[in-house]
Amino acid sequence: MVRSPLSLLILSMGLLLLPGWAFPEEPDPVVIVLSWDGLRHDFLEVHDADRELTALRRIAKEGVRAGRLTPVFPSSTFPGHVSMATGTYPDRHGIVDNRFYDRDKGLYLNRADANWLQAEPLWIAAERQGVPAATYFWVGSETDWRGQGTRYRIAPFDSARPEAEKVDQILAWLRLPEGERPRLIMSYWAGTDHVGHDYGPLSRRVRAQLVKQDLQLGRLLAGLDAMNAWSYTTLLLVSDHGMTQTGAYLDLRSALADRGISAQVLGSPVANVFLNDPQQLEAAKAAIVSLGLVRVYEGQRLPDDLRLRHPTRTGDLVVVTEPPHVLTRPGGFKGMLMALLSAFGWSFGGHGYDPSLPDMGAVFMAMGRGVEPGVEVAQVHQVDVAPTVARLLGIDPPSQAEGQPVPGIGAASLQATVPTSLPGSGFLGQ
Repeated sequence: MVRSPLSLLILSMGLLLLPGWAFPEEPDPVVIVLSWDGLRHDFLEVHDADRELTALRRIAKEGVRAGRLTPVFPSSTFPGHVSMATGTYPDRHGIVDNRFYDRDKGLYLNRADANWLQAEPLWIAAERQGVPAATYFWVGSETDWRGQGTRYRIAPFDSARPEAEKVDQILAWLRLPEGERPRLIMSYWAGTDHVGHDYGPLSRRVRAQLVKQDLQLGRLLAGLDAMNAWSYTTLLLVSDHGMTQTGAYLDLRSALADRGISAQVLGSPVANVFLNDPQQLEAAKAAIVSLGLVRVYEGQRLPDDLRLRHPTRTGDLVVVTEPPHVLTRPGGFKGMLMALLSAFGWSFGGHGYDPSLPDMGAVFMAMGRGVEPGVEVAQVHQVDVAPTVARLLGIDPPSQAEGQPVPGIGAASLQATVPTSLPGSGFLGQ
């Protein structure tokens, strides 16, 4: 007997009403955030003439690639990562540079203790709202924050840990049963920072490092494909800063010492100067100005738009320069070697400069659930990352967050956006 379309529809509706009959529920949303240290916004164009970076290109084709991610000031690793995690600026979260001095707590030198953070990070906001989180080396995640921890945490930081192990761990987390699976995963990757510093941003070694990173990214995408995870998973790929050519040295410490001014100097190309004798403030300012090519501010009179004025972590003076200049060098043999190589025209790379400079622009890419492919996003700010992740997860952003979710990502009416191409098949026309 041939049934009419109407009778088939009625039969189907009746089946839905039978006890125990229901469509399978979609797993709870998962967001993976990868940070590639020192990945400049234009490195796909600069370093991929042969189109070998197939994983990055796939994300750009099947998802969203912003024109640039604008860092906070200074455009350095620790402030940038903490701003992406908290959704606020260094003057509020307290991580004002990679190295700084706190008049109450002492010296901060790439410290692992999360209690230096003065704003709630995303992984704690997630756990507080019932979303299990996992962190793998993200800055500030290595210890509990104010007595609160995460479901999963890989620590302490190990710069020699290969990205292949990180991919293996992320995929292992995603294979856990839904009740045990972390729904927020944040992982730091080496990116191109180290080779960019040592050889400059245009070096062939930067390209070679990018190819290695892209290979592991491709493994992660393939793993997500194999798990059919894209309907409930969003992948964000971000970076903390760009990279520019540096090497010209302005000897800030000597300029002060030559005038008999004793001070602690931390940072370059943004340097905080802590004077042993505050009465020497005007003399110190004059000595610094004599260097030329710098701007000098009194620490508690920093312009509001820099968002760097902190009550205990800003120097008596803050000195700012522009590329290719730096204000300090490493001590010991490394500093001597850099001085020698600079004399012979060696190209170094650096960051930390004005975030609006083209070379300081970082990367923001997204793919998967809640991402509308092809949406044009000219610019994203680092403080927008945490609110964007929160919207994708359906939770409130961290308590002190000031940023806004990125348009076109995790919109109110989330749709499952399932990539259809195989790993590596994506192609971004330039």
